Amino acid sequence: MTDPLLRLKIEALIAEFAWRIDRGDPATVADLFTADGRYGRESGERSVGRDAIRAAYAARAGREATAGVRTARHLFTNLRLAQRDPDNAEGSCILLLFAADGPPPHPATPLLVQDYDDTYRRIDGRWLFASRSVGKVFVGENFAPVLPLGASA
Repeated sequence: MTDPLLRLKIEALIAEFAWRIDRGDPATVADLFTADGRYGRESGERSVGRDAIRAAYAARAGREATAGVRTARHLFTNLRLAQRDPDNAEGSCILLLFAADGPPPHPATPLLVQDYDDTYRRIDGRWLFASRSVGKVFVGENFAPVLPLGASA
């Protein structure tokens, strides 16, 4: 059984990840990763290190100059955790994504269901993503990726 305090801290990390993308400052998402953190897709696209992850979110923000504001809500659920040692854990969760270009409101049509496989590392008492690997399960007819992982190394 996983330590309930670990579960609370990882749930808070995942919620902060979603909040920063949806309502906060996406440029700070990279700060939730370890310095050598990896964020990648099943297709092989991968950003490694905070600078590369920050560049991916900067590119996502840059598309707003042509596409306009992006409205998104990342809903994470079904977290499963396993603690490997006091400072390392791994887990999986599911993303249900609603997103569209332009200001809200939008039709409540799911855009994507995606599996996330994560590793977490505690550094100086703070849990961070060491890696996030994502894979599509269901894709809405209007889905087009807006986060260019691997665009900058």
